[in-house]
Amino acid sequence: MKMGNNRGFTFLELLIAVAIFSISAVAIYSSFNVGIRAWRKAEDSYKIRQEARQALNMMARELRSALSFKLKKTDETFKDSFDGSSDEVSFWRALRIADSKEGYPAGIYKITYKLEETQSLHRVLRSYRQYVNIEGEEDSGSVFISGLSGFKLEYAYAKGGGIDWQSTWKDEQEVLPFMVKVTLSFPSQGKAEPVDFTETILIPTGELKTQ
Repeated sequence: MKMGNNRGFTFLELLIAVAIFSISAVAIYSSFNVGIRAWRKAEDSYKIRQEARQALNMMARELRSALSFKLKKTDETFKDSFDGSSDEVSFWRALRIADSKEGYPAGIYKITYKLEETQSLHRVLRSYRQYVNIEGEEDSGSVFISGLSGFKLEYAYAKGGGIDWQSTWKDEQEVLPFMVKVTLSFPSQGKAEPVDFTETILIPTGELKTQ
């Protein structure tokens, strides 16, 4: 009886098959990995946009409620109404019971936002609140938003029928600025320039004064 010709794979054929499988697997993994990185990047970008929008909305709400007055203690001037620089701003606002959060009672508060660098060299925007009826130092502040590469404030002045944006605001007559431009900057992966989120906030009780 004649036996069938049961021919197996040669070693070279096995090597070619393994090579083709490896190349296909690497291509599939690379495509999958690129998709995962793109998804994570889009997710991080969305998270940053959400955090920036929430932070700007909160700052806008508080700045629009700024009070124009000079608080005095006996014959000494205790605090000015509004003091602004390029990376720090302080102002006063009334906090109602309905607005009170984190255990703050209703009353008049000094609100301060300032950019600070932590021990890990990460920049954070910190928020301070000082209740005027409480003696003593300001509180230690809370982190308002973290992971920033920059925080910029500009104040509107009138100039030649238009607007001139300056980096400081000081006024002895307790005039509030009519507009404040706030920019939050975040580091961008793969790009030299940071990603900026900017909002121009109008203060109803402010004035557009000439510098």
